[in-house]
Amino acid sequence: MQRRYAIAILLAVLAVAAPRAQGAQTTADKPKTATAPQGAPGQPVNIKVDLTITDQTGSGEPLRKVVTMLVADREIGSIRSSGSVRNSRRVQINVDVRPQILQSGAVRVMLGLEYNPGTLGNDAPTEWSSLNEQIGVVLQPGKPLMVSQAADPASDRKITVELTATLLK
Repeated sequence: MQRRYAIAILLAVLAVAAPRAQGAQTTADKPKTATAPQGAPGQPVNIKVDLTITDQTGSGEPLRKVVTMLVADREIGSIRSSGSVRNSRRVQINVDVRPQILQSGAVRVMLGLEYNPGTLGNDAPTEWSSLNEQIGVVLQPGKPLMVSQAADPASDRKITVELTATLLK
């Protein structure tokens, strides 16, 4: 009788332990993610982020605006630039970036951009134009990548955004 009781307890323990062991095995077999856990400190590396805005109407010469900032891995960089032209019209470029170095060596960049250039000239058909975007993209260090191209809904104006992330060690 005691022997049957001992076998029943052993089988019950094995029945409970087996699914846990399988779950642990499944977790261990899962591929590791390419990023560190949320809230983990970044690497002690600065990243130079270059943002180039190309603004063109028709076949005219495009205007280029370049914003450059140095940001530590997994930190946030922000630039606010504004001014006024003709009749006190406010023009601005607001950029927010958060770069993250991945295990592969690539750089994930979260970009927030607000670009309010106003008009391109007195003969421009649009009185006011703006671009507002939020983009997450993975970049190869040192290689520029066009991350967006937007069309003005009221004219043939085209605004292109290019990003480059360079690791500074």
